[in-house]
Amino acid sequence: MKNPTQDQCDKALRGNGAGYVYALLEIKDKATFENVSFDDDPDFIKKNEIAYIGETSNVYGRFGAHRSSKDKSRKIQMVVIDETDSDYPVPEIQMKEQTAIFNYAKYHGNLPKWNKGGTTFSGA
Repeated sequence: MKNPTQDQCDKALRGNGAGYVYALLEIKDKATFENVSFDDDPDFIKKNEIAYIGETSNVYGRFGAHRSSKDKSRKIQMVVIDETDSDYPVPEIQMKEQTAIFNYAKYHGNLPKWNKGGTTFSGA
């Protein structure tokens, strides 16, 4: 498929059984489909000011949800920084997401500004 649309990529990733950890970075320009990228640099978290770290099984669908949540033109870039590689993708990606958030806090001294709940013991 040459130059797929965001909708085509979104549909292609639905139900794929893989999980991804992503980072959202604030940018100056309006977010577009081209603002989704992949980076395998192990120091990405250390080198960048990240606004949010999350997990998803559908990168393009999640990007669209983040881009349009609360206001219609959130200016973000999504960078996929890790993915599943085991037979247990759900607990694996949850562990990788939490490890990424922990490593970010350890290096930068605080959580990414849009990550909530990392300062309380609420949850499971």
